[in-house]
Amino acid sequence: MRDFPLNNVSPFPAKPAANGHAAVHIAPIGAGFVFHILGNAQADEASLKKLIHDIAPDVGGDLRSPSPGQWFWIGACEVSQDRQGEILAKLPDDFAISDQTHGRVRLSVSGGKVRDVLAKGAMIDLAPEVFAVGTSAMTQIGHIGAMITRTDEDCFEIMVLRSFAVSLWDELHHMAAEFE
Repeated sequence: MRDFPLNNVSPFPAKPAANGHAAVHIAPIGAGFVFHILGNAQADEASLKKLIHDIAPDVGGDLRSPSPGQWFWIGACEVSQDRQGEILAKLPDDFAISDQTHGRVRLSVSGGKVRDVLAKGAMIDLAPEVFAVGTSAMTQIGHIGAMITRTDEDCFEIMVLRSFAVSLWDELHHMAAEFE
């Protein structure tokens, strides 16, 4: 847990110049939290979901797994440092949690041509029959490591390390330029 409160400041300008194109909309997701959870070899997602619901039903959120035994717990509400401490105190020793809210940035990319845009840089198959709603995967978008989650029919959330956020923003706009 951090020793002092941090302000979650967007890496993007207050009003990004352009947030999309005719068939693709690109927008930062500013509010919420990102916690990284590590589990032991026996930890499974179903048990962790139940545990989170029992410990913090008020917080809600989704689990997204970048690899076995690891999850990003992502939610739309703000979680105070005190609340995070309460959650941490109730977690069994099988799990460790780290606040990544200030180290990760999330973007929403949506629209009728979103798969065409992401296909230019992402190294995974995002076809609906392969990448269903709720599916997450770690991949590269160009040179940037990213976690992509399909959140709706034509909507994806992309999470990257904060230091790559502006580069990804620019890259997505370049990839979407043909759909003006």
